[in-house]
Amino acid sequence: MTIKPRLLLAGGDTDPQLVRLLKRAALHDIPVHCLLTGQSGSPRLHWDIHRNRLLDDDKEVAVSAAFIRQDVFAYLKSNNAQDNSAAREWFVSVSGWLLSSPDIALCNRRFLPCGGVNKPYMLRLALSMGFNVADTYVSNDLFALAQLHEHGEWVAKPVTGGAYCTPLAAHEITGNNILAYPQIVQRRLASPELRVFRIGNAWFGFLIQAEALDYRSASATRMQVVDVPGDLVEKLACLSDHLGLDFAAADFKTDPHTGEWQFLEINTNPMFAGFDQVAAGALSDALLTYLGLLQE
Repeated sequence: MTIKPRLLLAGGDTDPQLVRLLKRAALHDIPVHCLLTGQSGSPRLHWDIHRNRLLDDDKEVAVSAAFIRQDVFAYLKSNNAQDNSAAREWFVSVSGWLLSSPDIALCNRRFLPCGGVNKPYMLRLALSMGFNVADTYVSNDLFALAQLHEHGEWVAKPVTGGAYCTPLAAHEITGNNILAYPQIVQRRLASPELRVFRIGNAWFGFLIQAEALDYRSASATRMQVVDVPGDLVEKLACLSDHLGLDFAAADFKTDPHTGEWQFLEINTNPMFAGFDQVAAGALSDALLTYLGLLQE
């Protein structure tokens, strides 16, 4: 008897991406095993390293595919550092079992042990692969930042991500004339923005229009499905292959002077629920297909 493929979903129980994928799996009658933390509490997990046997509430976890995300939503709601630490511990624990189980279909298996993307390095790597990248600095030098602030429009964002992009502020130069840590400072670009998803060998493009500097902070955002320019597909394929990514999303924004797309970053476990709604479930279905849970 053939056993029906089964999906493991691991992460936070309020993560819209996991909720969306769970609903699409149910629509396609795909059995799902959930290892979720958050409002519903935490699983009772026990992993025997020697036997590589994972138990959830004393029942062995047996799946053919998995999709995992580190939960960020519990911390965003509570602002409690313990929630952030717990999410990391859960992610490392479950992803460790998945990395030790090569028969389970998994996105970004080769990249997963790396732990994350170094954004400044990624900009350098994108430049070397022929992408357009706006003038960018990584700096905590208040004198240098003041010079930038006086000449043209610039934006600032964290080196590690996790916060909105904002206009470069005019800092008062005092003390040792440095900020506590560096930040990415980049020449300001314009709307529209383009997000490109890679899922296996499938590509999905979304044009984003928003009045806010960072569309994630906008109260009104317009998104539409668009074809991905062929030159971007070619370059993104090289970049994502180099990094070992089969599931990722790259962001681009418009140079206000030339109209050309400027590479911003590549996300290795991107949020996709809102885009999936615009695309009538195409992203979720592509993920389920890539994981071997749906037929093409």
